[in-house]
Amino acid sequence: MSENNEENIFEDAEEGKIDELQLEIHKEERVTKPPMPLNRLILVFLAVLIGSTGLAFALGAITNSIATENPAGFFDWVITYLMFFGGMAIIGGGVSGFWGGQRKIPIRLVSPSDASVVGQGMLVCGYVIEDFIDNEIEFTIYDLKKNTLYEEIIPIREDGLFYTEIHDEFATKKKTTSIIIEAWAVSKTTKETKIAIKATKLEDMNVISNGLKIGGIHFFPRIYKDFADKAKTIFDPRRKEKGVIENVPVSGGGTTNVFYPTKSTTEEKYVPFSFERVAQMRLHALYFDIKRSRRVIVSLYFFLLGLGFFIYPIISIFI
Repeated sequence: MSENNEENIFEDAEEGKIDELQLEIHKEERVTKPPMPLNRLILVFLAVLIGSTGLAFALGAITNSIATENPAGFFDWVITYLMFFGGMAIIGGGVSGFWGGQRKIPIRLVSPSDASVVGQGMLVCGYVIEDFIDNEIEFTIYDLKKNTLYEEIIPIREDGLFYTEIHDEFATKKKTTSIIIEAWAVSKTTKETKIAIKATKLEDMNVISNGLKIGGIHFFPRIYKDFADKAKTIFDPRRKEKGVIENVPVSGGGTTNVFYPTKSTTEEKYVPFSFERVAQMRLHALYFDIKRSRRVIVSLYFFLLGLGFFIYPIISIFI
Protein backbone atom coordinates (compact mmCIF):
# COMPACT_ATOMS: atom_id res chain seq x y z
CA MET A 1 0.00 0.00 0.00
CA SER A 2 1.48 3.37 -0.99
CA GLU A 3 1.96 6.23 1.44
CA ASN A 4 -0.55 8.45 -0.40
CA ASN A 5 -3.22 5.79 -0.23
CA GLU A 6 -2.63 5.41 3.51
CA GLU A 7 -3.10 9.15 3.99
CA ASN A 8 -6.31 9.16 1.94
CA ILE A 9 -7.77 6.42 4.08
CA PHE A 10 -8.03 8.72 7.08
CA GLU A 11 -9.11 11.98 5.44
CA ASP A 12 -12.35 11.87 7.47
CA ALA A 13 -10.73 10.81 10.75
CA GLU A 14 -11.10 13.11 13.73
CA GLU A 15 -8.49 13.53 16.45
CA GLY A 16 -9.78 12.21 19.76
CA LYS A 17 -12.75 10.50 18.15
CA ILE A 18 -14.07 7.73 20.43
CA ASP A 19 -14.90 4.36 18.88
CA GLU A 20 -16.36 1.32 20.57
CA LEU A 21 -13.80 -1.44 21.01
CA GLN A 22 -15.10 -4.64 19.44
CA LEU A 23 -14.06 -8.28 19.67
CA GLU A 24 -14.23 -10.58 16.67
CA ILE A 25 -15.51 -14.00 17.73
CA HIS A 26 -13.85 -16.95 16.01
CA LYS A 27 -15.79 -20.17 15.46
CA GLU A 28 -13.96 -21.99 18.26
CA GLU A 29 -14.81 -19.17 20.70
CA ARG A 30 -18.56 -19.34 20.35
CA VAL A 31 -20.69 -21.00 23.00
CA THR A 32 -19.85 -24.69 23.26
CA LYS A 33 -20.54 -27.41 25.79
CA PRO A 34 -17.76 -28.82 28.00
CA PRO A 35 -16.11 -31.94 26.60
CA MET A 36 -17.55 -35.27 27.75
CA PRO A 37 -15.42 -37.12 30.36
CA LEU A 38 -13.51 -40.03 28.82
CA ASN A 39 -15.02 -42.61 31.19
CA ARG A 40 -18.51 -41.54 30.11
CA LEU A 41 -17.39 -41.71 26.48
CA ILE A 42 -16.33 -45.32 27.01
CA LEU A 43 -19.79 -46.12 28.35
CA VAL A 44 -21.35 -44.50 25.27
CA PHE A 45 -19.26 -46.68 22.94
CA LEU A 46 -20.10 -49.81 24.96
CA ALA A 47 -23.79 -48.93 24.75
CA VAL A 48 -23.45 -48.48 20.98
CA LEU A 49 -21.67 -51.84 20.69
CA ILE A 50 -24.30 -53.72 22.69
CA GLY A 51 -27.24 -51.91 21.08
CA SER A 52 -25.91 -52.36 17.54
CA THR A 53 -25.17 -56.05 18.17
CA GLY A 54 -28.75 -56.54 19.31
CA LEU A 55 -29.92 -54.63 16.24
CA ALA A 56 -27.81 -56.89 14.01
CA PHE A 57 -29.50 -59.98 15.48
CA ALA A 58 -32.94 -58.39 15.05
CA LEU A 59 -32.22 -57.38 11.44
CA GLY A 60 -30.79 -60.84 10.80
CA ALA A 61 -34.01 -62.47 12.02
CA ILE A 62 -36.19 -60.12 9.97
CA THR A 63 -34.12 -60.55 6.80
CA ASN A 64 -33.98 -64.32 7.24
CA SER A 65 -37.76 -64.52 7.52
CA ILE A 66 -38.29 -62.32 4.47
CA ALA A 67 -35.63 -63.84 2.21
CA THR A 68 -37.02 -67.40 2.30
CA GLU A 69 -35.52 -68.35 -1.07
CA ASN A 70 -32.03 -67.13 -0.11
CA PRO A 71 -29.73 -70.00 0.94
CA ALA A 72 -28.11 -67.84 3.66
CA GLY A 73 -29.15 -68.73 7.20
CA PHE A 74 -29.98 -66.58 10.21
CA PHE A 75 -26.43 -66.42 11.56
CA ASP A 76 -25.08 -65.58 8.11
CA TRP A 77 -27.31 -62.50 8.05
CA VAL A 78 -26.21 -61.55 11.58
CA ILE A 79 -22.56 -61.80 10.53
CA THR A 80 -23.27 -59.64 7.47
CA TYR A 81 -24.85 -56.88 9.58
CA LEU A 82 -22.13 -57.07 12.22
CA MET A 83 -19.44 -56.70 9.55
CA PHE A 84 -21.35 -53.76 8.06
CA PHE A 85 -21.53 -52.00 11.46
CA GLY A 86 -17.86 -52.80 12.07
CA GLY A 87 -16.84 -51.31 8.75
CA MET A 88 -18.82 -48.15 9.44
CA ALA A 89 -17.16 -47.82 12.88
CA ILE A 90 -13.67 -48.15 11.38
CA ILE A 91 -14.52 -45.56 8.72
CA GLY A 92 -15.81 -43.25 11.47
CA GLY A 93 -12.54 -43.74 13.35
CA GLY A 94 -10.54 -42.78 10.28
CA VAL A 95 -12.55 -39.59 9.82
CA SER A 96 -12.15 -38.68 13.50
CA GLY A 97 -8.41 -39.29 13.40
CA PHE A 98 -7.99 -37.19 10.27
CA TRP A 99 -9.57 -34.13 11.90
CA GLY A 100 -7.93 -34.72 15.27
CA GLY A 101 -5.12 -32.80 16.88
CA GLN A 102 -4.46 -29.57 18.66
CA ARG A 103 -5.01 -26.06 17.36
CA LYS A 104 -1.92 -24.56 15.77
CA ILE A 105 -1.79 -21.46 17.96
CA PRO A 106 -2.73 -21.70 21.66
CA ILE A 107 -2.08 -17.94 21.88
CA ARG A 108 -4.80 -15.58 20.68
CA LEU A 109 -4.57 -11.82 20.23
CA VAL A 110 -8.15 -10.62 20.55
CA SER A 111 -7.40 -6.93 20.14
CA PRO A 112 -6.50 -5.54 17.74
CA SER A 113 -7.59 -7.84 14.95
CA ASP A 114 -6.40 -7.95 11.36
CA ALA A 115 -7.29 -4.97 9.13
CA SER A 116 -8.01 -2.73 12.14
CA VAL A 117 -7.01 0.86 12.82
CA VAL A 118 -5.40 1.77 16.13
CA GLY A 119 -4.59 5.13 17.67
CA GLN A 120 -2.41 6.36 20.51
CA GLY A 121 -3.45 4.83 23.80
CA MET A 122 -4.21 1.42 22.28
CA LEU A 123 -5.13 -1.62 24.36
CA VAL A 124 -3.82 -5.02 23.30
CA CYS A 125 -5.33 -8.10 24.90
CA GLY A 126 -5.21 -11.86 24.42
CA TYR A 127 -5.37 -15.23 26.10
CA VAL A 128 -3.56 -18.56 26.27
CA ILE A 129 -4.99 -22.05 26.66
CA GLU A 130 -1.78 -23.76 27.80
CA ASP A 131 0.78 -23.30 30.56
CA PHE A 132 3.81 -21.36 29.36
CA ILE A 133 7.36 -21.17 30.65
CA ASP A 134 7.90 -18.28 33.08
CA ASN A 135 4.16 -17.58 32.74
CA GLU A 136 4.81 -14.61 30.46
CA ILE A 137 4.40 -13.37 26.90
CA GLU A 138 7.10 -11.70 24.81
CA PHE A 139 5.19 -8.85 23.18
CA THR A 140 6.64 -7.01 20.18
CA ILE A 141 5.46 -4.34 17.75
CA TYR A 142 7.41 -3.87 14.54
CA ASP A 143 6.88 -2.32 11.13
CA LEU A 144 6.66 -4.08 7.78
CA LYS A 145 10.47 -3.84 7.42
CA LYS A 146 10.89 -5.85 10.65
CA ASN A 147 12.19 -2.83 12.57
CA THR A 148 11.23 -3.19 16.25
CA LEU A 149 9.08 -0.30 17.45
CA TYR A 150 8.11 -1.54 20.91
CA GLU A 151 8.90 -4.49 23.19
CA GLU A 152 7.45 -5.62 26.49
CA ILE A 153 7.24 -8.72 28.69
CA ILE A 154 3.59 -9.25 29.66
CA PRO A 155 2.68 -11.53 32.58
CA ILE A 156 -0.11 -14.04 32.08
CA ARG A 157 -2.86 -13.69 34.66
CA GLU A 158 -4.20 -16.62 36.66
CA ASP A 159 -7.27 -16.78 34.39
CA GLY A 160 -5.07 -17.19 31.28
CA LEU A 161 -5.50 -13.61 30.01
CA PHE A 162 -2.80 -11.06 29.22
CA TYR A 163 -3.05 -7.41 28.27
CA THR A 164 -1.10 -4.17 28.04
CA GLU A 165 -1.96 -0.51 27.50
CA ILE A 166 0.31 1.51 25.24
CA HIS A 167 0.00 5.26 25.81
CA ASP A 168 2.77 7.52 24.50
CA GLU A 169 5.23 5.03 23.01
CA PHE A 170 4.17 6.09 19.50
CA ALA A 171 3.95 9.80 20.24
CA THR A 172 6.86 10.51 17.90
CA LYS A 173 5.07 8.95 14.94
CA LYS A 174 3.70 11.66 12.66
CA LYS A 175 2.13 9.67 9.85
CA THR A 176 0.01 6.61 9.32
CA THR A 177 2.05 3.42 9.62
CA SER A 178 1.32 -0.25 9.03
CA ILE A 179 2.49 -2.24 12.05
CA ILE A 180 2.56 -5.87 13.12
CA ILE A 181 1.79 -6.88 16.69
CA GLU A 182 3.14 -10.22 17.91
CA ALA A 183 2.73 -12.31 21.05
CA TRP A 184 5.25 -15.12 21.53
CA ALA A 185 5.87 -17.67 24.30
CA VAL A 186 7.21 -21.16 24.97
CA SER A 187 4.79 -23.84 26.13
CA LYS A 188 5.66 -26.16 28.98
CA THR A 189 2.75 -28.41 27.99
CA THR A 190 3.38 -29.12 24.31
CA LYS A 191 6.60 -30.94 23.42
CA GLU A 192 8.06 -31.81 20.06
CA THR A 193 10.90 -33.95 18.72
CA LYS A 194 13.33 -32.53 16.18
CA ILE A 195 15.17 -34.77 13.70
CA ALA A 196 18.56 -33.05 13.82
CA ILE A 197 19.75 -29.74 15.30
CA LYS A 198 23.20 -28.21 15.58
CA ALA A 199 24.54 -28.09 19.13
CA THR A 200 25.04 -24.30 18.95
CA LYS A 201 21.41 -23.79 17.96
CA LEU A 202 20.10 -26.23 20.56
CA GLU A 203 21.73 -24.16 23.33
CA ASP A 204 19.21 -21.36 22.66
CA MET A 205 16.19 -23.67 22.93
CA ASN A 206 14.19 -24.93 25.89
CA VAL A 207 15.49 -28.49 25.87
CA ILE A 208 13.83 -31.49 27.50
CA SER A 209 16.36 -34.08 26.33
CA ASN A 210 19.43 -33.69 24.11
CA GLY A 211 18.88 -36.89 22.17
CA LEU A 212 21.83 -38.62 20.48
CA LYS A 213 24.86 -36.36 19.91
CA ILE A 214 27.20 -37.16 17.04
CA GLY A 215 29.87 -34.54 16.54
CA GLY A 216 28.20 -31.13 16.58
CA ILE A 217 24.74 -32.49 15.74
CA HIS A 218 22.01 -33.65 18.11
CA PHE A 219 19.65 -36.24 16.65
CA PHE A 220 16.05 -36.51 17.91
CA PRO A 221 16.28 -33.94 20.73
CA ARG A 222 13.02 -33.08 22.51
CA ILE A 223 12.16 -29.44 23.15
CA TYR A 224 9.28 -27.37 24.45
CA LYS A 225 7.34 -25.93 21.52
CA ASP A 226 6.95 -22.19 21.05
CA PHE A 227 3.78 -20.52 19.80
CA ALA A 228 3.00 -17.07 18.44
CA ASP A 229 0.08 -15.05 17.15
CA LYS A 230 0.26 -11.93 15.01
CA ALA A 231 -2.08 -9.12 14.03
CA LYS A 232 -1.39 -6.68 11.20
CA THR A 233 -2.88 -3.26 11.94
CA ILE A 234 -2.67 0.37 10.86
CA PHE A 235 -1.53 3.00 13.33
CA ASP A 236 -3.06 6.45 12.84
CA PRO A 237 -1.42 9.16 15.02
CA ARG A 238 -4.57 11.34 14.80
CA ARG A 239 -6.63 8.84 16.74
CA LYS A 240 -6.21 9.24 20.49
CA GLU A 241 -8.77 6.84 21.94
CA LYS A 242 -7.91 3.80 24.01
CA GLY A 243 -9.37 1.28 21.66
CA VAL A 244 -9.52 -0.34 18.29
CA ILE A 245 -11.80 0.39 15.36
CA GLU A 246 -12.71 -3.15 14.44
CA ASN A 247 -12.39 -4.81 11.11
CA VAL A 248 -11.91 -2.07 8.54
CA PRO A 249 -12.84 -4.06 5.37
CA VAL A 250 -10.14 -4.89 2.86
CA SER A 251 -11.15 -5.01 -0.80
CA GLY A 252 -9.45 -4.52 -4.13
CA GLY A 253 -6.01 -4.67 -2.55
CA GLY A 254 -6.58 -1.56 -0.43
CA THR A 255 -8.20 -0.56 2.84
CA THR A 256 -11.59 1.17 2.77
CA ASN A 257 -12.30 4.11 5.06
CA VAL A 258 -15.19 2.57 6.96
CA PHE A 259 -15.16 3.25 10.69
CA TYR A 260 -18.60 1.82 11.46
CA PRO A 261 -19.02 -1.37 9.42
CA THR A 262 -22.34 -3.19 9.62
CA LYS A 263 -22.21 -6.00 12.16
CA SER A 264 -24.39 -9.10 12.26
CA THR A 265 -26.10 -9.37 15.64
CA THR A 266 -27.68 -12.76 14.91
CA GLU A 267 -24.37 -14.53 14.33
CA GLU A 268 -22.69 -12.54 17.11
CA LYS A 269 -19.54 -12.17 15.03
CA TYR A 270 -18.56 -8.96 16.85
CA VAL A 271 -19.26 -8.15 20.49
CA PRO A 272 -18.35 -5.20 22.75
CA PHE A 273 -15.03 -5.61 24.51
CA SER A 274 -14.83 -6.70 28.13
CA PHE A 275 -12.33 -8.84 30.02
CA GLU A 276 -15.23 -11.03 31.14
CA ARG A 277 -16.10 -11.72 27.49
CA VAL A 278 -12.46 -12.49 26.67
CA ALA A 279 -12.44 -14.99 29.56
CA GLN A 280 -15.56 -16.64 28.08
CA MET A 281 -13.90 -16.78 24.66
CA ARG A 282 -10.86 -18.44 26.23
CA LEU A 283 -13.01 -21.04 28.02
CA HIS A 284 -14.87 -21.93 24.82
CA ALA A 285 -11.59 -22.14 22.89
CA LEU A 286 -10.20 -24.42 25.60
CA TYR A 287 -13.23 -26.71 25.30
CA PHE A 288 -12.82 -26.70 21.52
CA ASP A 289 -9.14 -27.57 21.84
CA ILE A 290 -9.77 -30.42 24.29
CA LYS A 291 -12.37 -31.92 21.97
CA ARG A 292 -10.03 -31.71 19.00
CA SER A 293 -7.05 -33.13 20.89
CA ARG A 294 -9.20 -36.04 22.07
CA ARG A 295 -10.17 -37.07 18.57
CA VAL A 296 -7.15 -39.37 18.39
CA ILE A 297 -8.58 -41.18 21.42
CA VAL A 298 -12.04 -41.12 19.86
CA SER A 299 -10.54 -42.61 16.70
CA LEU A 300 -9.06 -45.42 18.83
CA TYR A 301 -12.46 -46.00 20.45
CA PHE A 302 -14.04 -46.29 17.01
CA PHE A 303 -11.37 -48.79 15.98
CA LEU A 304 -11.98 -50.89 19.10
CA LEU A 305 -15.72 -50.63 18.45
CA GLY A 306 -15.15 -51.97 14.94
CA LEU A 307 -13.09 -54.85 16.32
CA GLY A 308 -15.93 -55.60 18.73
CA PHE A 309 -18.30 -56.04 15.82
CA PHE A 310 -15.86 -58.39 14.09
CA ILE A 311 -15.36 -60.72 17.10
CA TYR A 312 -18.35 -62.93 16.30
CA PRO A 313 -17.66 -63.11 12.53
CA ILE A 314 -14.02 -64.08 13.22
CA ILE A 315 -15.04 -66.74 15.77
CA SER A 316 -17.59 -68.15 13.33
CA ILE A 317 -14.82 -68.80 10.80
CA PHE A 318 -13.10 -71.27 13.16
CA ILE A 319 -16.28 -72.98 14.39
